[in-house]
Amino acid sequence: MAEKCSILFQFRVYLGRVEQKERKKMLFCNIKGGNILGNSYKICFLGYRKLREMAQQVIDKLNYQDTTVVMKECAIETLEQVVNEADSEGCQVFVAGSANAEEFKQRFSEHLVELHIDMSDYVYCLCRARDMGARRVGVTIYRKSRQMNFEALQELAGIPIEPIYFESEPELTYLLEHTSCDCVIGASLTVEVAKRLGLPCILIYDGEYTIRTSIERARPLAAELQASSRKEAITDALVRDVPAGIIITDENDRITTFNQQAKALVGLQGRKLRGLELGELVPPLSYNTFYKSGQIKTDHIHLLNGTMVRCVQTQLQQGNRQVGMLITMLPDSRRRKKTADTQKFVARHQWKDLVGDSVAITQAMTAGKQLAQTEEHIMILGESGTGKSFFAQCIHQSSPHASEPFVVINATVVGQDASRTLFGSEEGANDHAGLFELAGNGTIVLQGLGGASESFFACLRQVLVHHSFFSVGGTTLKVFQARIITLLEPEEAGRFPRELREMLSVFSLTLPPLRERGDDVIELFRIFAVRGEAGTVSLRGQKELWKELDELLRFYAWPTNLITLSAVVKRYVYLYRQAMNPSPGVKRQLLIKAIGEDELLEQLRQEYPALQDPAGSNPEAIVEGVAEMKRLLKYNDNTIADKLGFGRTTLWRMQKKSGAAKAKKEE
Repeated sequence: MAEKCSILFQFRVYLGRVEQKERKKMLFCNIKGGNILGNSYKICFLGYRKLREMAQQVIDKLNYQDTTVVMKECAIETLEQVVNEADSEGCQVFVAGSANAEEFKQRFSEHLVELHIDMSDYVYCLCRARDMGARRVGVTIYRKSRQMNFEALQELAGIPIEPIYFESEPELTYLLEHTSCDCVIGASLTVEVAKRLGLPCILIYDGEYTIRTSIERARPLAAELQASSRKEAITDALVRDVPAGIIITDENDRITTFNQQAKALVGLQGRKLRGLELGELVPPLSYNTFYKSGQIKTDHIHLLNGTMVRCVQTQLQQGNRQVGMLITMLPDSRRRKKTADTQKFVARHQWKDLVGDSVAITQAMTAGKQLAQTEEHIMILGESGTGKSFFAQCIHQSSPHASEPFVVINATVVGQDASRTLFGSEEGANDHAGLFELAGNGTIVLQGLGGASESFFACLRQVLVHHSFFSVGGTTLKVFQARIITLLEPEEAGRFPRELREMLSVFSLTLPPLRERGDDVIELFRIFAVRGEAGTVSLRGQKELWKELDELLRFYAWPTNLITLSAVVKRYVYLYRQAMNPSPGVKRQLLIKAIGEDELLEQLRQEYPALQDPAGSNPEAIVEGVAEMKRLLKYNDNTIADKLGFGRTTLWRMQKKSGAAKAKKEE
């Protein structure tokens, strides 16, 4: 025990030396901060009664001429009200301890100096409790504060310890009423509650030393904040009347300076911006994105608040250290329209618009939602009409860049002079932004790559390899930031360079054809007929209609998927209206006609090859195909014989022979 006390004594001596150094530092800060010229700082001390009384005694002794310490009695429940009151009184720095400090850090952005408590304070108090005759000591800890090593404390002090966690005064009162400890250690609130209960207690703070050092730590911070506020006021005055939008951030992407023009351009009027993270408010202007570009200065066109805005981002440096960025913003007069020019860069579909609940489409949607959260390029594969463009829009809409432009580029129509279309031009009268620039930090959808020109591929290779480009006639290097979604049909896969295909397909998603989506085709046909493509109301509520058409809709292969379905629906609705309330059998015939009888017959021949060559085929195979013709197309024997090119008798013999063979097998 003597050894432990010796260690504690040495620690106190060390703290005394530190205190002397700190006082010298404070004197230097007073001179450097200009306090001799009469600057005045306001510090707010937050504490419960006991702590506040001790602090007032310390402050009276210090007698600062340049610092006003505002004393505020404060409990956890009244913290917000008290802090707001002190803030309105001009307090620049707050001093608090224990529970108040923990709550303050979680709820406020104002500057806080926490009353310092370390292991030696607890050891000292525990030794005092032991000397007072305590056999078990309770140590109160605010539940949200950092955890302590009670095992180490117990070993050092040589006395049993019971941690008592609380979040409010009523809870603390209840816990102390029911504790088995004969002494408690804690902050000011603990002392007040313990006294009311008649429970021996020790204040954790080492009186004058802890309070004095905390206030002296707060003084240079208040001086620094005052100087910083003065600089901010000057800077604000300088940028206030600049016609361009101005935003300045620190190295952590926090906004330090802005003007009203900037707030208007990004659509954040009425918000308090200082201290907020720019990347969260306006993702395209994120400091991290700018920093990753490796450029000292960038010049981009972004779609902000419905307006194309030219944004110049410049790196701010202090020596060799990057300390933030300066952003100047001006509406691009060439592309300022909010409607006609920008509406074409908007994705309109979302996942909620997807029709179908088949396993195949559900799996594709799940994969699409996951890919939306990546920043990598995506390739969507699928037959014509499988919904590739729809999925691209949904991925963009559910991505972190949903507010950014959605630019669709058909490679087949760009032509040989692709650089002007994609990169833009800075050639005087022909000055315009390219599609890659207009995309900003959004999404570019590429389609028709199977028919793209070599010039198009060269431009694409430039942005995929170097992530940057020059406009035609321009001298400013522009960073390419967009995510590319490529729409590809199977037959296009081999029509462009493999290296580009690899770079564009970091992730890939294959969409199922309509023939593999089961019941989805029924629902899609109904929706298209009732309220979609056809826009008619005559088919609403006719459940028997869809039942009658079910077989045919499931059987047909839908060669171009939704494209074919849309065309069939339009033809069917037209025929339906002409028929004037048709019977169920007629409804079926109308669908056969809308699809095309020859189309259905050709598909039957593909699935039943015996129908293509009846003379050289097995009668059983022919009869199977004939049965399907009867089921789907409702053909009689005469019609079937005619379609197959032989007589009614021949068909009868084939059916009889097939029946006999089948009966023999069953025997």
